[in-house]
Amino acid sequence: MAQGKGYKPNDADRTFVERAVMAGTAIGTIAECLNLHDDTLRKHYRYEIVTGRERLKGDAVRVLMDSLTDNSLDAAKYVLSRVAGWTEKTAVLGPGPNGEHLHKVGPDEAFTALARLLGGAIPGPAGDDNPAADVAGDGAT
Repeated sequence: MAQGKGYKPNDADRTFVERAVMAGTAIGTIAECLNLHDDTLRKHYRYEIVTGRERLKGDAVRVLMDSLTDNSLDAAKYVLSRVAGWTEKTAVLGPGPNGEHLHKVGPDEAFTALARLLGGAIPGPAGDDNPAADVAGDGAT
């Protein structure tokens, strides 16, 4: 490699290494792009290499949490599917369209059934007096 003992890290290279690590690029490839030996890269960019992927995950979680606090139904469905094991089809206990006691429904129908069970007590956007009332099917506005 052309650069050796006299190499001094700079902000542009630091950003490049961090983003390359976040993207899952191999250390050898990153070092080659910067014309560095692997050991030199590891010596000067240890923090970026060790924390890059975790920082990416942290940024993604922050965006998701911001979406949740903005009452994003899609974000809520995503979190429930990943954390609570929800799927696009959910079994609901109760009378189905053909009289069965356990039937499959989509996420919106499951949400409606949950709202009914809770008596329409599902919180909604700030400033909305009773947003769950329509969801629960009692017709109140």
